[in-house]
Amino acid sequence: MAENYISISCIPLPTFIQGGYAIFEIGENHPNRNDLPYFLLMIMIKGELFIAEDGVNYTLKPGDIFLLLPKHHHYSWKTVDQPTQYYWVHFSVPGKWEQSTAPVQLNPNESIPTLHYFTPPITIYLKKFQRTDNLKELQVLLNKIFKNSALQNNVGFWHAQEGFLDLLQIVQVHPKRQSAAAVLAESIEMYLHDHFEDPISNELLGKHFHVHPNSIITSMKKTFNITPKEYLTQYRLEEAVKLLLTTNGSINDIALSVGYKNIYYFSNLFKKRYGIPPAEYRKNNR
Repeated sequence: MAENYISISCIPLPTFIQGGYAIFEIGENHPNRNDLPYFLLMIMIKGELFIAEDGVNYTLKPGDIFLLLPKHHHYSWKTVDQPTQYYWVHFSVPGKWEQSTAPVQLNPNESIPTLHYFTPPITIYLKKFQRTDNLKELQVLLNKIFKNSALQNNVGFWHAQEGFLDLLQIVQVHPKRQSAAAVLAESIEMYLHDHFEDPISNELLGKHFHVHPNSIITSMKKTFNITPKEYLTQYRLEEAVKLLLTTNGSINDIALSVGYKNIYYFSNLFKKRYGIPPAEYRKNNR
């Protein structure tokens, strides 16, 4: 079976719609559909799923990641013969996309300014069918996406979208033109987004990505012109601003939720960046 890639223009960005955890018992079938307007990303956890798209049969097993196309016919080609479970994600692509036997660079729907010092890849490349050795980390991220989506408020919506974009970056095929440093830096960036509320050090990042802590610093500086610690502080404070403006949580609770146990340290960092304490920022901007 020929290997297929789905190339997706990321301007405008793909959007998370909904997701969940599917459980099939022996004798059940996946729904027969041809009018679903969304991409369907599936991450297999247990059992076997016999899924077909446009007459092509696939057998999905634990650790498989599979992508079904919008408005294409997908259905079960065989009844489930053992307990089967998988995560599913519906997402919308308002821009251009194309499935082919090789990645295809797509032009965005809108013009892109070229004045920035760093521009991420405009096209993301996803394999239609791939294996992952990173199943546990994907499960943590997926559960966080669904938890935020279930909040049904502004903060939950944006956190779910951020997590979904991280998910796409994790499962994407990296273009060959990207340097090893850029690929590592993007992975570090996603890790910081997904774990910003936890204690993080260069040593921890080095262990996680199996490189020396100095490589962690070098790759971030080379790609984003900022150290991991500076990036983490900046991201935490940006998340704190969202919570200050969209929730009624106390300053102490907000500090804890973005990774700072010491409210005074948090307030000092916040004042250094924004010029005023968190409480005053909330008062002036709500």
